[in-house]
Amino acid sequence: MARYLLAPTSATTAAFSSLLSKDAVKGSLPSGTLRLRALGSRPSKAPPIMAVASEQSAPPAKYPKVAAPTTGPIPAAELLGVIQEAAKAGADVIMEAVNKPRNIHYKGVADLVTDTDKLSESVILEVVTKNFKDHLILGEEGGLIGDSSSEYLWCIDPLDGTTNFAHGYPSFSVSIGVLFRGKPAASTVVEFCGGPMCWSTRTISASSGGGAYCNGQKIHVSQTDKVEQSLLVTGFGYDHDDAWTTNINLFKEFTDISRGVRRLGSAAADMSHVGLGITEAYWEYRLKPWDMAAGVLIVEEAGGVVTRMDGGEFTVFDRSVLVSNGVVHGQLLDRIRPPTEELKKKGIDFSLWFKPDKLRVEAPLYYTVTKPRWKLLACKNALQETVSNDAEVSSYNERKNRKSEGAYIDKDGVARTFNRKEISRKRGGAMRGRGWKYGSGFVDGVFPVLSPMAEDILQFVQKETDVAKIWESLDNIPPAHNLWDDILNVAVQLRLNRQWDPIISVCEWIVYRSSFRPDIICYNLLIDAYGQRRQLNKAESIYMTLLEAHCVPTEDTYALLLRAYCNAGSLHRAEGVISEMQENGMPPSATVYNAYLDGLLKARCTEKAVEVYQRMKREKCRTNTETYTLMINVYGRSNQPMSAMKVFNEMKSIGCKPNICTYTALVNAFAREGLCEKAEEVFEEMQQAGHEPDVYAYNALMEAYRTMRIHQPVLRFSRAGFPEGASEIFSLMQHMGCEPDRASYNILVDAYGRAGRHQEAEATFQELKQQGMRPTMKSHMLLLSAHAKSGNVSRCEEVMAQLHKSGLRPDTFALNAMLNAYGRAGRLDDMERLLAAMEKRHGGGGSPDIGTYNVLVNVYGRAGYLDRMEAAFAAAAARGLAADVVTWTSRIGAHARKKEYVRCLEIFEEMVDAGCYPDAGTAKVLLAACSDERQVEQVTAIVRSMHKDAKTLFTL
Repeated sequence: MARYLLAPTSATTAAFSSLLSKDAVKGSLPSGTLRLRALGSRPSKAPPIMAVASEQSAPPAKYPKVAAPTTGPIPAAELLGVIQEAAKAGADVIMEAVNKPRNIHYKGVADLVTDTDKLSESVILEVVTKNFKDHLILGEEGGLIGDSSSEYLWCIDPLDGTTNFAHGYPSFSVSIGVLFRGKPAASTVVEFCGGPMCWSTRTISASSGGGAYCNGQKIHVSQTDKVEQSLLVTGFGYDHDDAWTTNINLFKEFTDISRGVRRLGSAAADMSHVGLGITEAYWEYRLKPWDMAAGVLIVEEAGGVVTRMDGGEFTVFDRSVLVSNGVVHGQLLDRIRPPTEELKKKGIDFSLWFKPDKLRVEAPLYYTVTKPRWKLLACKNALQETVSNDAEVSSYNERKNRKSEGAYIDKDGVARTFNRKEISRKRGGAMRGRGWKYGSGFVDGVFPVLSPMAEDILQFVQKETDVAKIWESLDNIPPAHNLWDDILNVAVQLRLNRQWDPIISVCEWIVYRSSFRPDIICYNLLIDAYGQRRQLNKAESIYMTLLEAHCVPTEDTYALLLRAYCNAGSLHRAEGVISEMQENGMPPSATVYNAYLDGLLKARCTEKAVEVYQRMKREKCRTNTETYTLMINVYGRSNQPMSAMKVFNEMKSIGCKPNICTYTALVNAFAREGLCEKAEEVFEEMQQAGHEPDVYAYNALMEAYRTMRIHQPVLRFSRAGFPEGASEIFSLMQHMGCEPDRASYNILVDAYGRAGRHQEAEATFQELKQQGMRPTMKSHMLLLSAHAKSGNVSRCEEVMAQLHKSGLRPDTFALNAMLNAYGRAGRLDDMERLLAAMEKRHGGGGSPDIGTYNVLVNVYGRAGYLDRMEAAFAAAAARGLAADVVTWTSRIGAHARKKEYVRCLEIFEEMVDAGCYPDAGTAKVLLAACSDERQVEQVTAIVRSMHKDAKTLFTL
């Protein structure tokens, strides 16, 4: 709806001028500019402002508009319709969960997230991507996804006010704002009102030039023109820094002079209240785009104004916001601007949170942005020349390292270049080469030298779990150049120990609390630790902090980001890193691609790993030993040993020399398939190449015998095959002076257990403890399984007692082994009591899985209790557990023992109809059910042609 301007009068001009700050009054508006009648000077006979659209108060002209001029090629009604549909979908998820127990996780010391946040965002994304597949989306939980070239950016907060939601305290909301070319175009906030057992919602929406509405009714800001008569709202972030302290002081100051200041906890709801006219203003530092994108448009379309807290022109990517009814804005700025300026003088970062390609915003008060950023910014390698690699394999050994210059943006916004080989950490970060790879930002293979002070700090952070206490203790150490060296050495030592939480505590102190200027090692350590903890949003945030600090990212930085994305299964975001490097003139090197392959290997994404490997070869990226080793592992873990062998042969054909890790990976590939002869051949070739086998190589060979399915009399280590072969390799390892590790003992325990030789399994377990190694949960489970197969219930109970004594909670595998032990011993009452205890556990370790019911079906079937067996089968289905081939085969076997041939075929047909593929064990029990030659012939015909469509091969 169009907003009509009122005619200018001398009275209105005077009243309007009284609302301006002194500086604004001095710079009068141009003569041709139309002035608006001030709220306080409206004639007494004028109709109520909230009832007449043409009487709506427009914001004073001195404050620039934040909204986009239009909604772009998409009509406002269509865009707003999808926004409201998405917001409603998210709100429905929250409404369903609001009175139920919450599953809470912590993103920081006090910053929490619930499963509802994630579920709400997922349903919102489903609606958005269904309607606009080519739009870019920025979500609080999911980060940045979509087409980076899109002119539309969706800023989504699936649950703004999570702490309130977690406590059942209003207010909290769903907030969705859509930007067109970087400016708000349309938005919706669904606010939850009421309280426990009486929750309701109200929907506040706005579009550029279309006004703001609440539940379909037009809304306007209040007319209050004095701070003394105003009700104000603010908010506080989780970081208790200088900005937080400044806002506490502002809170006190405005509490003294206004009708009150509220702190509700949901920025989107707070700004909506200003638009509704129930509060006069809201301000806060350190918000994110998803917090503000929806609310600022609602305020402006309701007649209010929006600026930064220093009075500057606002964008949703700024780090401070002040919204008001417009009339009291100048009065508020008179008190808020000075302390904000003081914060900037102290060095508090008020730069843009990040800047998209399509956003045209000037930031003169902060720093010059010479190149816009979208997604993950790579510093463009402006001077790097494209050097083609020789495609001929014979040239592999002749390739030389390409020397290239990097580029970065200095503190003045000037593009400069640097030599990567000569990079050094200057004042506040020099390590003086003490145990470091000079000029590198990565820490693998680096062994720090710890001073006495560093050792004390290391011991403290390893024992202390309270982050606040760690920070307080580090604050009390006098800052000095040596302290920086000590802190970084401690962080690297923690990385070598894989202690991620202490790394985060120490490095976050450096970045957010200390007076030191972090270098690339500090940032890389944080990205690595966040990635290991699957905190992708924090990893991305620290990457943006790195760029804003003008610190140059290295290849290792991108490698760590890739690994983090792959570990969390966010492969589309991993591809974004590769794409961005290429777009910015930095072709990914083998270091980056190897990190990508490593992440895909751990995520078991075989097809994607093969695709990346083929891409490396197409782009003529220099593959190295690590690349081939990773690909051998990829094929090995996907049970494709011959493909792994093909990669190994390709590697040797181009002159790339395998190392011990390569040979071990290939041994593992054959071992997983039980191909002992092939595994032995690779093992011998490794020795002939001059590599002394280590414990991992021996373990890989032992694994081959553990998984061997048939006896192979040509084997080198044992003509009897499994498990003697594993035992002989174990003895050889000790004879060669290679100390077995815990995994070695576990493999041998499992080998004896699978062969039903529980006494040897017990002896191996005891030897493990005698060697000073603490048995893990897996060690106990393997021993428990070995004794369960032999029906040794008393020893199984002793192992369970040892588990509890060691502080280890038995998981489902261990409890299933105990069920099996009771069943084999005929102690069905004990088995059923244990089952009842397992069924009381809702989720987590120890709750029943399909293996649990497989034990029951097998035990009851063998004992002849067919009714109980069928009840156990039905119970599994009732818990949503899909029967597997073991379940069906055990069920058929129970009837086969009674020669109930027709019933066996009925169950077999059910099995095939359920999509479960029969195996050789199924064929054996079907044959066991036969009582004459005709039945044997019929089953034999089925078995010979057994495949996924077996149900079509016979008529019951």
